[in-house]
Amino acid sequence: MALIFAMSMMTGCSAAENKAESFVLTMQIGNPNMIVNGTEKEIDPGRGTVPVVQNDRTLVPIRAIIEAMGGSVNWDEETQTAFLEYNGDIITLAIGNRTAYLGETANTLDVAPTVINDRTMLPIRFIAESFKFNVDWDEKTQTITITKSDEVSDNPAMQPTEHGKVLVA
Repeated sequence: MALIFAMSMMTGCSAAENKAESFVLTMQIGNPNMIVNGTEKEIDPGRGTVPVVQNDRTLVPIRAIIEAMGGSVNWDEETQTAFLEYNGDIITLAIGNRTAYLGETANTLDVAPTVINDRTMLPIRFIAESFKFNVDWDEKTQTITITKSDEVSDNPAMQPTEHGKVLVA
């Protein structure tokens, strides 16, 4: 009985350690292309728009990135406001305004959304992290990597309870 218990514990540890990435997006400052799960695509098809750094923050043309993540973007021309939706969460950002909303919660951005060459440029880290993606920055190559891990394990012992918790021993 002790041997069976010990073996089941090893299987649980193995499943937790072999977590696979389900989404990987990389882009580089000055490059009009991004790589989404191994496939190269234009960030802003037909326009050549590139990620830029402004006040030490990366701004990007957001539509293709949010759509690659599985979300959607709406634009209100009159108020110059972008509405980003992913998995039931909504982020609201207005051109020139450093206050962004995640749902009803106000957040102060380091840099305001702006328009460059007639394209709306938004701060990617705030957006991606608000939608629970991970963001990494490589200063040397000026590359942004956005990932989302597959949190679901094949091991029944690693499945969340009805309260969303996983017991790990």
